[in-house]
Amino acid sequence: MEFGLDTRIRLWNPAAERIFGWSREEMLGRGGLPLGPPSKRAETEDLFERVRAGESINDYETVRRRKDGTLVAVSIAAAPVRDGSGRVVGNMVAYTDITERKAQEDRFQALIDSSPLALVEFALDTRIRLWNPAAERIFGWSREEMLDRDGLPMAPPSNRAEAEEMFARVRAGESLNDYETVRQRKDGTLVAVSIAAAPVSDGSGRVVGNLVAYTDITERKAQDAEVHRLNAELHARLEELAASRARIVTAGDVERRRLERNLHDGAQQRLVTLALSLRLALGKLESDPAAARAALAAAGDELALALDELRELARGLHPAVLSDRGLRAAVEMLAGRAPIPVEIADVPAERLPEPVEAAAYYLIAEALTNVAKYARASVVHVRVTASDASVVVEVSDDGAGGADPTAGSGLRGLADRVEALGGTFEVVSPAGGGTALRAEIPR
Repeated sequence: MEFGLDTRIRLWNPAAERIFGWSREEMLGRGGLPLGPPSKRAETEDLFERVRAGESINDYETVRRRKDGTLVAVSIAAAPVRDGSGRVVGNMVAYTDITERKAQEDRFQALIDSSPLALVEFALDTRIRLWNPAAERIFGWSREEMLDRDGLPMAPPSNRAEAEEMFARVRAGESLNDYETVRQRKDGTLVAVSIAAAPVSDGSGRVVGNLVAYTDITERKAQDAEVHRLNAELHARLEELAASRARIVTAGDVERRRLERNLHDGAQQRLVTLALSLRLALGKLESDPAAARAALAAAGDELALALDELRELARGLHPAVLSDRGLRAAVEMLAGRAPIPVEIADVPAERLPEPVEAAAYYLIAEALTNVAKYARASVVHVRVTASDASVVVEVSDDGAGGADPTAGSGLRGLADRVEALGGTFEVVSPAGGGTALRAEIPR
């Protein structure tokens, strides 16, 4: 359409009628400023002034009003109309309806704004041309802060060369996917990200920039690290379990050999002597009854000693008092035999599962032995508490402390015994602060 200097319309073609709804008859001679809605009145007057001053305008996007009062998005191209002397006598304006294109752009922008991915578009010089809300959430900078800013500082100094190489690869037409690295936030902290990048081309296919999607993988990396830690811990526990089982087998072999030696050197020798004494008595029974009686008396003494030694061996394997009367009586017996005072704070009177009673008994026995040998303590405290789920055994002293559960086989053997039942064992023994053993054994 064409406007006079007073903005009256002098040309109105069919395309203008289709876009705005008014007919040629309705618009010719009418002032054109009402095409602009009230909110755009100042902008419309400014455009008329610029063209009256001789300026040409291209691709100016705005909105104009239709006959039915609705708004239409348009792109304006305007140029001054001159008479034969070159004087500006009006202006010619071409309106293009860009409603559909703007709707597509709005939909695309809404998609960008709602994306959980941080979408950033870079020009070839790495200046930022697009920065969506997800980018602001992940990196901390606002859109206003980042548009037209060099994007390379997003990479920390240690990753600057890597970032430059990535830009070069995408500028060369390469696309990247699932590239994991770190980028820098506004506050200087680092964020783990996965990068997908692709070149942006113009209508001729020439690369004019690149679009990068960043995914914050901090939580996933933390989960990966936790899985790795748990795997390492499980591996260590399995190795420790294997070592513990090997120590239990070794300890069993050592104990078996000890029993063999004790039987061979003690009760077995006495029983052999007893057999000889009985044979000797049998030979003298008729010829020398007195000597036979003496031999029988000596055999009786040997038999009593052999029985005592066998009882001691049996007591070392599993105390009779523990089997007959339970843990409380067995602990009281240990306390009575200990060379230093033992205070029993609590031991349940109820019978516990046999493996639990045995483990608790040997833990207390070994602990009291260690205190007597090494601790230089004046008193030992023993406590055993039972719940529906577990039994807790605690032995503490006021001695020298400094016990190392990894040195020697005593404490390590106790830990193996407890852990073989699925329990936990811990030692707290600061130098000069006494020693406290605590075992929790499932029932």
